[in-house]
Amino acid sequence: MLKGSPVETAYYRFLERYLVPRLVELHLKPNHISILGLLVSMMAGVSFAFRPFWGGLLTLLTGLLDTLDGSLARSTGHTKKFGAFLDSVLDRYTELIIYLGIWCYFYRQGMANAFISITILLILFGSLMVSYTRARAESLGVRCLVGMLQRGERIIMIGIAGFLNPLVNQLLGNPSSRWLQNIELISMLLLLAVGTNLTALWRFIHVLNNLRR
Repeated sequence: MLKGSPVETAYYRFLERYLVPRLVELHLKPNHISILGLLVSMMAGVSFAFRPFWGGLLTLLTGLLDTLDGSLARSTGHTKKFGAFLDSVLDRYTELIIYLGIWCYFYRQGMANAFISITILLILFGSLMVSYTRARAESLGVRCLVGMLQRGERIIMIGIAGFLNPLVNQLLGNPSSRWLQNIELISMLLLLAVGTNLTALWRFIHVLNNLRR
């Protein structure tokens, strides 16, 4: 959705102009940023379990770090296979940790029933398949960046959901149902569960069509 858009172009231009030079001055390497992103994601997962507001903010920070390591690598010429592989693997762990924290939040609320568990599992299935279809397609020489809910969009959506969840709860006051107290976060999870799997299916069909030609 954001890939190749003017918003993405402006965002990366901002990183390369203002943030990347500061990282270079601190003698930081792209791998350092990747590892820092994993540590922040752990903090985000723990925060989500207790305070979704902070979990959301830290999730958005992991998204910033994830884009920073790539920008830093390109700016300094450190685009190596080692760093690319490390970043890809840590990205998968980052998402898994954050969704585990969200599940723990609902468990602490007494709401971790089959509906919530299956919804989060569907998100994990969809997220992994979105990444896998791209990796497998590119190994076969097919470019695969189609689809709406790529990793950047997923991180932004879940970060905003965590950030807004307590604010929406305050606006709703004290509804009789615990589900209404978390309606914003639950709605975003449902959107991700459907959207990630549709994106994976979109990529699947896109790659098949290209290989058939």
